[in-house]
Amino acid sequence: MKMFKRFAAALLAGVMVLAMLTACGGSGSGSPIAPGSDVEKAEAFYMDVYNAMLEAEYQNDTTLKAEAKKLLEDSLDDNGALKSGKKMTVNQESDNPFVQTAITILPADANSSTPLGFTSEQLTQAMAQKDAAIAELKGQVGSSMAMIKNCTTKMAVGAVKKGDKTYVAVAMTMDLSKVMQ
Repeated sequence: MKMFKRFAAALLAGVMVLAMLTACGGSGSGSPIAPGSDVEKAEAFYMDVYNAMLEAEYQNDTTLKAEAKKLLEDSLDDNGALKSGKKMTVNQESDNPFVQTAITILPADANSSTPLGFTSEQLTQAMAQKDAAIAELKGQVGSSMAMIKNCTTKMAVGAVKKGDKTYVAVAMTMDLSKVMQ
């Protein structure tokens, strides 16, 4: 459990850095994501970024995606604020003590209990800067990402629209026995 918390902390640090980059303006040379709703674009964008970070090709796991969306729906009010008594991160334990799932609502900043909501324009800007965001995130997270890569078995991104903003939660299932051998 202690090791899982360290990995979850490293994952959360990566999520927070990425969340901060999402709201940045400017232009870049990121590859375009297929058109669709802001929710679909946000899910595809974050899956692309995490796959690039983990040097993997995870599909957006439908069960985890539904759980991420449920966390967002249950935890956020109609204005995108965190409801009283709700948490930004939930950990789900399994029958195997080494396998656990963490679902995190992207925060507005590193020490925040405020969910990050972004407009359609901010999402478009983030998508345009995807390559730069990945490069910056890799530089900031460093060797922690290798540990996360070694133990991640499934991942998903869920997004919901509240008002004029889109909110995202990232879910990852990790098998810590893979890094303890």
